Amino acid sequence: MENDRQQTLTRMMEEHGDRLYRLCLLLLGDLYLAEDAVQDTMLKAWRGLDGYARRASEKTWLTTIAVNVCRDYRRLYWYRKRLDSEALLEQIPASPDAEPQDDEILRQVLALAPKYREPVLLYYWQQLTIPEIAALLHEKENTVSTRLRRARAQLKETLKGWDDDG
Repeated sequence: MENDRQQTLTRMMEEHGDRLYRLCLLLLGDLYLAEDAVQDTMLKAWRGLDGYARRASEKTWLTTIAVNVCRDYRRLYWYRKRLDSEALLEQIPASPDAEPQDDEILRQVLALAPKYREPVLLYYWQQLTIPEIAALLHEKENTVSTRLRRARAQLKETLKGWDDDG
């Protein structure tokens, strides 16, 4: 039984570890805190494995844990250091299948207020659905939809003309 739990945790880390790391890095803005957050996420998953009812996908369950761990970190008194978006972008590891891209969109997403940034990152980068995001953030689906719509409007305004050739 214990061997099965270890194999499950190893598989979860292999399948979801990189994605969770990038998410934690975007939410926390610090390379080392993101590493710690992923470790804490996996430790909490390990402890909660027996209680995992599989009502949500494994991806959603782990993402929920990771977001909550990151929120806890941000509440701690020693979490004062914030990196500028340039330094953060240099730290984010590229996905193995990622193509070179202009980082301006990500810069502008990182500049959003957290209540808008989290749904955008979860929807576009983590590819979660609005109901999954609502459950994860403990918000109503309408609230998540509204925040996504407002974030898109802000991004549309701030990114106006950035991809023009002239």
